[in-house]
Amino acid sequence: MATIELPEKAIFEQRVQSISNRINGITKSNTMAGLLNSNFKKWLSNSAMSPVALTEELDTNNDMRISGDEFASLLGKMTGERPPEWVVEIVFSFVEANPKDGIPIDDWMAFLAASGLDIPDELFEEKIVISGSIAILEENIVAGETFSVTVSFNHDVVAYEFAVVDQNSGQSLDNMLTPNADMDRPDFDEFTLEIDEPGSYLAELKHLGTRLDAQTFVVAAKPTPEGMAQDAPEEVEKEEHQVHVEIDAEEGFDGFIAMVETAKLRSDAQAMIAKAPAYIVHSNINAISRTLLGEGEYRNGYTAHCTNDGGAQFRVMLKPTDVLPTVGERFEKNVALHNWDVALKQLICREL
Repeated sequence: MATIELPEKAIFEQRVQSISNRINGITKSNTMAGLLNSNFKKWLSNSAMSPVALTEELDTNNDMRISGDEFASLLGKMTGERPPEWVVEIVFSFVEANPKDGIPIDDWMAFLAASGLDIPDELFEEKIVISGSIAILEENIVAGETFSVTVSFNHDVVAYEFAVVDQNSGQSLDNMLTPNADMDRPDFDEFTLEIDEPGSYLAELKHLGTRLDAQTFVVAAKPTPEGMAQDAPEEVEKEEHQVHVEIDAEEGFDGFIAMVETAKLRSDAQAMIAKAPAYIVHSNINAISRTLLGEGEYRNGYTAHCTNDGGAQFRVMLKPTDVLPTVGERFEKNVALHNWDVALKQLICREL
């Protein structure tokens, strides 16, 4: 029989409660249903069989469903004779199933739990808490010019929401829902934005309605024809946060990653990156994605997603080249540190 895998325990318990409520409703108005339910619970209690062993014995064709015929065989063991069809139909009504189609394993296990059996914790899917982060690659954003944004997650997502809000007016300028089919990878996406008006803005990243990350940024006015910049917008006041960083170049790339992982704030990580030297990395390329903009020579280039020999994952924006590196190829070059991806705990670097 295939391995039984149940949904997250909280979701499973909701189904158990739903089945319990349905059984109570049916047995209150149907005396025979109440007697069947009571006898079935007693048999389960006296059988000393685990829910997994019982299910494996019942599911004779290994289709991960308990058919009416398979359940009738179980009742036959309980009573000594095969029950009539109407008895099976009553029990199947407890889980809103019919004998022909059978009971899916998830509902069957929930029915056993509602009947008093303890379901082993190892059968439940581990709950995954999704975290995500925003990275705006341009350091100087000018009104009317496109700039690049990346979003990344600690696990694959089915979709994400991204919004930009003008902090002065509170107006939402951009609010988009992106399914993973349109993402570069189910845990990573890069796209471009263009904002026409100078000002202070807030970018927000959400998953299933929960905000995962937010980043403020400033869009400067486009320079006048004479090359003189217009008045820059006032920056949103921020609380001063002094960060004292000492970088030991001899610790190497892995040592720096270990240090930056201790940063509690994005600004702490950025302060460390600003003072970090260039490093040589020894790694393998896991994937290649498009760098939609980047800065300077990195615009419209490519990003290599790498794992170094110490096991750390990081990304490198590559210089323009006629021959693109391939997945599985070694990447051993000097890189400058550029940003820190909070969700994936990855450094974003530039190839030197």
